[in-house]
Amino acid sequence: MTTFYECQFAPNAATRRDVTRVAQLVRDQGQSVYEAFAPQAFAGWGKSDIAVLIAHDPSKRAGTVTALSSHGDWHIATFMLDGPYAAHAADLIERSGAVSPDFSDFDKDPDFARPLSPHHSPTHWYTRARLNEISVATPGAIAWYADAKVTRTYEPKTPAATVRRQPAAAARTLAPDHTTATEIYCPPGAILHRPGIGRVTRVR
Repeated sequence: MTTFYECQFAPNAATRRDVTRVAQLVRDQGQSVYEAFAPQAFAGWGKSDIAVLIAHDPSKRAGTVTALSSHGDWHIATFMLDGPYAAHAADLIERSGAVSPDFSDFDKDPDFARPLSPHHSPTHWYTRARLNEISVATPGAIAWYADAKVTRTYEPKTPAATVRRQPAAAARTLAPDHTTATEIYCPPGAILHRPGIGRVTRVR
């Protein structure tokens, strides 16, 4: 049975007030900035073949994004592991669950690229962006957004078969088919590169 994963990958802000509350602090080319995305920022691109990688390495494809949505303070991606590195990614998710997105083709609110206050760093509120891929972080690496992570793992319920009910028929439930990820060692201290915009994540 296929296992699906949901992750929160980018802060979601519907209003200017939301931006001040949910924006995540990052370092972009040596400058500290706050970043948030409008609810429809990724809608124009769809989800055409958005890959799930390990540590932003194109040679380590582990899966495919199947749905994009926004809920509350986060943009949500649903993905499945179906590539040659699927077992490796499942193991990494089991260990930490951290993910790191890669974006390009940004549009942002030009009136909002300013500090939230004299004591804050500049803020970018993106109204449009392309999600190129989502990477599963390796142990010891910190993803671009500190709170970006896998939040849910589930297996779709098997549709119930049509049964002609009898007066004394007993109800029956089906237990899900649980699988265990293969234990694979991944060395700590990896550096996560974001190729789309030339960023490098920090390493402890």
